[in-house]
Amino acid sequence: MKVFLKLFIVLFVFGLTSCRDTKAEEAEAAKVVEQIESIEEETEAITEEIQNEAAELEATLTELDSL
Repeated sequence: MKVFLKLFIVLFVFGLTSCRDTKAEEAEAAKVVEQIESIEEETEAITEEIQNEAAELEATLTELDSL
């Protein structure tokens, strides 16, 4: 019976420590996901800005060609 009790205590302590590590890893993963999402948003904004400027340049070039 003592062996089972010791085994149970060891498994319980191991379970507690592994849960704590998981929480820290999840928090770190959440930070990384937020950083990736912010980079994606910035990339989309820059892409839209470049597309708008390209459209303006094409319009200007068309006007110059018509002269």
